[in-house]
Amino acid sequence: MKYMKVLSAFIIIGALCFTSNVKAEVSEEEYTKLRSMFSEARLSIMTDEEKELLASDNTTVEEKIYEVTETVNGTFNYSEVSPDDIDEVLENFSNGVSTYAASYQTSYKRIQIFDSDLSDNGHSVMVYTQWLVTPATKSFDVTAMRVNGGYVVEGTQSGTQTYWKDGAYNFVDYSYNGTNIRKADNGFGISMNLVNGASYFETDISANVIATSSSATAYGTYQHAVTDVTLDESQSYTISHNGFGEVLNFATGIRGSYDRMAGVSIAL
Repeated sequence: MKYMKVLSAFIIIGALCFTSNVKAEVSEEEYTKLRSMFSEARLSIMTDEEKELLASDNTTVEEKIYEVTETVNGTFNYSEVSPDDIDEVLENFSNGVSTYAASYQTSYKRIQIFDSDLSDNGHSVMVYTQWLVTPATKSFDVTAMRVNGGYVVEGTQSGTQTYWKDGAYNFVDYSYNGTNIRKADNGFGISMNLVNGASYFETDISANVIATSSSATAYGTYQHAVTDVTLDESQSYTISHNGFGEVLNFATGIRGSYDRMAGVSIAL
């Protein structure tokens, strides 16, 4: 079911100072809707056109919050967490870092997929992930989307990493023709090296999609590297329904380096 949901347990690291800028560009109702989906940090770098599109009634969203736990024998288990329960869950992390012990770690991530109608068969699709607890390992994570019954418009792919470091928010942008992107006929992924020393992260990728079927669906996933990997290793995948989150099918030798978190999907 498509829905809008305010996540009351969103962790804010430090003081945010973007509210007045955002509210000056959109109505109070639109701001409330956008703020239920994005942090103020991410809103601060959106164009007016993006805000207008995402705040419109033509945008729908699917949301999941996942707990991913590395067990003592090196395997990973994931489970979905209700937004209503996340406050209590996060109280276990008084130090704000997702490490229980050297032998295993647990992470909590909020992942959303947005579909904004552009035309009868054109869509703007975004996969957006917020870390609810700072990850212990910071290497090349991969955010990816797969389209079934449609295709990505070449040249529209992009991505952003938002992070908090040294008392301020900063951003890394990823372009459609950069070295961090890997493309396929049915989707694409972007590898993002989480910034060392940062204590909060969001990532997103987006692209325009043309639906060629009445049952067209977009799938999104975020795969966290639990060990250090290189950029080349992080790009050892194909876009496939047989992969993690029904999107990322990593090569055998690299599969164990990622947490195998489930994904999200939305009908176009």
